[in-house]
Amino acid sequence: MKTIFALAIVAAVASSVNPALSATSNKLAVTAAFEPAPPKQGPETIVVTVKEATGKPVKGAKVTMSSNMPTMSMSGPTLKAKDNGDGTYTASTKINFATKWTFDVTASAPGSQKGSTQLAADVK
Repeated sequence: MKTIFALAIVAAVASSVNPALSATSNKLAVTAAFEPAPPKQGPETIVVTVKEATGKPVKGAKVTMSSNMPTMSMSGPTLKAKDNGDGTYTASTKINFATKWTFDVTASAPGSQKGSTQLAADVK
């Protein structure tokens, strides 16, 4: 009888879990910006902020960026951002050409959390 009761409780708890809620909790909010802004030709820093869906900063994520210049049909460098320990990540790059640049930013954290964003700017 105890075994049946225990199985009934486990089944009730399992059926009350909302799979859609679990899926959305693994989505990270990722934002990126040039510092200083607007970007210019030469050395640039990109600052990425990673937060959980609740707004809590995410430390220890892996943040990478791929870049390209769509008007020139060329790709640029791939960057790995440094963890600043406060939910922000920084990457340094050198922007050699005055053209439109796009940076595809992806972040992944423990627990299968992932998120991405795109940073685009016309560099003069």
